Amino acid sequence: MSNQQYDLSKQTDYLNRLMFLDPQGPVTIQRFEEFKYPKIANFETTARGFFWVPEEISLTKDAADFKGASEAVKHIFTSNLLRQTALDSLQGRGPTQVFTPVVSLPELEAVMFNWGFFESNIHSRSYSHIIRNIYAIPKTVFNTIHDTQEIINMAANIGKYYNDLHQINCKKELGMPVDEYEHIRAIWLALNASYALEAFRFMVSFATSLAMVENRIFIGNGNIISLILQDELLHKEWTAWMINQVVKEDPRFAQAKRDCEEEVYAMYYSVIVEEKAWADYLFMKGPVIGLNANILKDFVDFTAASALKDIGIKYQAHAPKTTPIPWFNKHSDTSKKQTALQESESTSYVIGVMSDTLNYDELPSI
Repeated sequence: MSNQQYDLSKQTDYLNRLMFLDPQGPVTIQRFEEFKYPKIANFETTARGFFWVPEEISLTKDAADFKGASEAVKHIFTSNLLRQTALDSLQGRGPTQVFTPVVSLPELEAVMFNWGFFESNIHSRSYSHIIRNIYAIPKTVFNTIHDTQEIINMAANIGKYYNDLHQINCKKELGMPVDEYEHIRAIWLALNASYALEAFRFMVSFATSLAMVENRIFIGNGNIISLILQDELLHKEWTAWMINQVVKEDPRFAQAKRDCEEEVYAMYYSVIVEEKAWADYLFMKGPVIGLNANILKDFVDFTAASALKDIGIKYQAHAPKTTPIPWFNKHSDTSKKQTALQESESTSYVIGVMSDTLNYDELPSI
């Protein structure tokens, strides 16, 4: 974070600033009376309205479900949970530590802080809440993350772009010479890496979690994942918006987009390949009703094609025209979800009124 941020003596005009690395410098006064991009401010306001607390959601029945589950289901559930823990640990640091030092607008800075808060303080704590309540010795479960090479590779494939940007940010902070275009290029690659995490990896993991709900097991976990999904769909939307908007407003990023076109697509494609390999790993001991490795691979293609289209990239492989997991739509329909979460206590969303009971007939409205 630039030390210029702590010098409040300089007058600045945020309405005439670029989103990233504006020549006027970083954000100083956090002013929210008017915005260059009201849409960014609306994103942040919406995200704050989503606030929820994982500890309020009961996992009593989930613990019983786990004890009675088959080895295949235990492997799928545990592996997916460990992966979610690792990737949210990564994403909890990315927005605040990597992007915040280079943003130039107060509303964008607020989004970054909100983003990091939800990933670290809500989502990562949610996964810890699940692990503490379901496994007899949580520490041993957490420790296996470091021994699962598939998870380490997934994190590294995204983390390397965060690390590259972080190193340049640090050099600039220390007053060392930094090539501005290389800095812009690193921001562009990190934004796309973040989008790959939000739009590809998270969606695939949520589909796996919610498959358990469709089988009427791990309902508490499903309620938590449904709420995390709500958050991540918003994060996905604002990341896509930033990627699309920054090349419109800033010729430096338009140039980076042209120069990095092949590298960006290769990054996305490597994520897709890893997701399909992960599907084989998840279901190596057997499927669950309604989901297996082949269905999940088709979902990877479908999700990738749709997500890439949203940022103006054509998916160069075959993808299904319709979702191979139709029940995922009811969980990802945020308009229906908001109504359900606000008006129904069956999702255990309302703070202070959590219950161990759930009417299975109400599951479609989660």
